[in-house]
Amino acid sequence: MLQKPLLPALLALCLLLPVLFLPAQAEKTSGVVRVLLTKPSFTDKAELSLDGSYTVNGLAFQRGSHLTVSAQGSTLYVYYEGMSFSSAKEVVFTRHAVPDGRENGIRLNGAYELHPGDLHLTASKGRIQAVLHAPVEEYLLGVVPYEMNDSYPLEALKAQAVAARTYAMRKAQANEKQPYDLEDNTNDQVYFGVKKENNNAARAVRETAGMCGYYKGSLAMCYYSASNGGQTELPGHVWGQGDWGYLAMTDDPYDVENKESVVKSAKLPKKLSGSDDLGPLRDAILGSLSEVLESKGYDGDTAHIRVTGIEKAEMALPMYTDSSSRIMTLLRLTLSVEGRRLIEADEEDVSFASSPQDTPAPSPAESSQENWSPMKPLPEGVAVALDVFPLVESALNLSINSGRNEIITVRETDTAFVIESRRYGHGVGMSQRGAQQMAGTYKWTCEQILRFYYPGMSLKTMSYSFALPEALNQRFLSTPGPAATPTPRPTLMPLRSTPGPREYQVQVLNIGVNSYLNLRSEPNTQAVVVRQLYYGQSLIVTEDLGEWLRVRTDDVTGYVMTGFVQKTENAAP
Repeated sequence: MLQKPLLPALLALCLLLPVLFLPAQAEKTSGVVRVLLTKPSFTDKAELSLDGSYTVNGLAFQRGSHLTVSAQGSTLYVYYEGMSFSSAKEVVFTRHAVPDGRENGIRLNGAYELHPGDLHLTASKGRIQAVLHAPVEEYLLGVVPYEMNDSYPLEALKAQAVAARTYAMRKAQANEKQPYDLEDNTNDQVYFGVKKENNNAARAVRETAGMCGYYKGSLAMCYYSASNGGQTELPGHVWGQGDWGYLAMTDDPYDVENKESVVKSAKLPKKLSGSDDLGPLRDAILGSLSEVLESKGYDGDTAHIRVTGIEKAEMALPMYTDSSSRIMTLLRLTLSVEGRRLIEADEEDVSFASSPQDTPAPSPAESSQENWSPMKPLPEGVAVALDVFPLVESALNLSINSGRNEIITVRETDTAFVIESRRYGHGVGMSQRGAQQMAGTYKWTCEQILRFYYPGMSLKTMSYSFALPEALNQRFLSTPGPAATPTPRPTLMPLRSTPGPREYQVQVLNIGVNSYLNLRSEPNTQAVVVRQLYYGQSLIVTEDLGEWLRVRTDDVTGYVMTGFVQKTENAAP
């Protein structure tokens, strides 16, 4: 078990003392963010379920209505139970207030998650683009449990809610004249839509409602990443010049303590039977040794160099000299080496039992050849330096990010030097793994976590001017007029067989009740659709591929995405 360090305890005590980090009132704003939806993967067609109160380009629709939108060139066509209309500009799904507190949003392409807000659809070159206009507090319900996990400690989730809210509102201000403020992916913040099961995240959003971070009177840019590797990064190292006075480079022992933080490692054994034991670093090390040994009068041929041990390993040369950065660019090794040394003429053995006339004179060919000793250990260790980026990182498979920003360290054991790589993301601002450890192990509050990661930032609570349009005439909506005869919903396929060894049973539950899930011939979204599966369909899983499952019924097999099904009760693990 990890021993609790003294530093966190002292920092926690210091953070308990000030009373200046209290939320103050900020300016009023609409509180709406515009999110480009990329995860539904719209092509030229979109299926929408109105699980709320909506008008579409001014036409009122009942709760539960299913509409299809199709793009042809720059024109959108909307289809509903035999009716259709077109729009050359955009189709707007406008949400209205509901008096009964029921869910109020749209489900896309049969997915389970709800998207609360107005949905604006446009077409370009036959493809649909969707932008959700959502109140930020409802938007966060689809962000917080995916940027963190709903099982995280509440105070960590609250810190995430504040950071995500601040980031979103800052982007909304900056992109006011752009077609959207944010994307629903890692270009900004991950947004999947709302699941009512994420109760902890919903509570975190509710208990921090309106709370944002400010610096010099303006919204801060609350960057965060999964793991900083043990030290927060300076934003200037990542994005260049800017006024980042509310952020600092700080050692973060909480991130390192968290066993869920991403770590990659490789071992270099201290004792070697020969150079081949150096593994992927063999050629690089022998190449460096060749130059060093030649300068010392030894044979530089790598075939005549043998490494028998690693005496010392350490990281050196910080990437940045303007700070105490722990990103190092060199791995320095001190090696035990055997080599062949050039023998001088006066070092040759002479036999006093023979007379000069007994020793034949060397031929011209023999006298021109160099005379090398047998392989012998060098009297002291030989130092070499290897570039961490990209040589060591690539050879030892230590890369975590696409950039060269991992914090790589050396830890010595009795038998080896362990090279460890940490940091998942840019490392600026809050570490989600660090916040998890702070709240879970040390019982830090949301405010303490935010103070640690954004030391120059103050908290204020903003108020919103946004209000939903008035509720639609419920009497009208509950009394449908003449409509086309609805197509009967297909019945579920029978499943009479039982799971075999290493198989288990699931049900299609994570979709809308009146939606469907595609059963595909291969585990990818471009594969042929074998069958459409409806809510409640039982399936037997024959192979778990992670994101996809291979499933069967009594008469068909195929692949479905894991996120749309749930194991049935008492299903085998």
